[in-house]
Amino acid sequence: MFTTSPIQALQRLSNPFLDFFMEFISFLGIAPIVLLISLILLYGISFKRGLVLVNIIGWTALFTFFLKEQIDFPRPTDVDPSIVSHYDPTDADLSDLKPTAFWEIFSEDLLSQTRNDAFVRFGFPSGHTSVQTAFWLSLMFLFRKRWIKAIGICMIVLTAISRMYLGNHFLGDVLAGFALGSIVSFFLILLVRKSHYLEKRTHDFKSLSILWLPVIMIPFADILPQWIAASLIGVNLAAILIVLQHNFPVFQVTLWKRISTILIGLLFFALMQFLNEIIQFISIAILDLLLPAVGFFLAVYGGIRLSRILGFIRFR
Repeated sequence: MFTTSPIQALQRLSNPFLDFFMEFISFLGIAPIVLLISLILLYGISFKRGLVLVNIIGWTALFTFFLKEQIDFPRPTDVDPSIVSHYDPTDADLSDLKPTAFWEIFSEDLLSQTRNDAFVRFGFPSGHTSVQTAFWLSLMFLFRKRWIKAIGICMIVLTAISRMYLGNHFLGDVLAGFALGSIVSFFLILLVRKSHYLEKRTHDFKSLSILWLPVIMIPFADILPQWIAASLIGVNLAAILIVLQHNFPVFQVTLWKRISTILIGLLFFALMQFLNEIIQFISIAILDLLLPAVGFFLAVYGGIRLSRILGFIRFR
């Protein structure tokens, strides 16, 4: 699963159209695009279902980046300079050390040379594959439309193929990404079903358990990807406050009002992201987690409050 043979076989099919198509499929799996679609669903279609999607994707991304940093497997170009990828080959040629059998994993000799500051590629698991798997499995569960299921299956498979075709991941990376996205989705979907989150019209601690869950991350602030953890905590606590105060918001039927609500939500999120990038925190792990979480809390709560004041949403 960590041989370069499948990648080389795919790259022998290379042509300009296929290159563009695979680049486009991978582009759809990057975090900003998935986040944008999720926020459109959250602010313009169904706030309740959008929160489920955001949580499943957020948890999947969090576990993906945590595993990437802890496992620290190389990218294909790190072990085989003949692979074409936007990851430039390093000066070291480790072709003699790369796995040759299907079930063979990386040797300790190879890993000792790639686990250093010159590489820092974090190839395993594939983030594009894990997030796209979680995204489409969530949509299949939330909306139960045949066309979503058909598109979702195609997108998951194409994303995995594109990551290999582009030389960014081994087969083992994309299989692990698919497994991770599936496991996280299954667990959180099971939690949503058991808590009757989607069916209840009034909510309590149990029915909102998917929203309380990220609070357990606070004691682990020093080992988690802080931006992802902070966004989950902030978004969910804001949603809990909104629901306990007013119940879930209902969007107006008028199209321009829905679009306005989406734009307000995106504007608040973009402002929060901008502030995160320019503000220097104090390098205390728990505060570096909680301060951005407060920002995301204000972004969600403020966006919903402003939309309500302007008459773009109402509550049950």
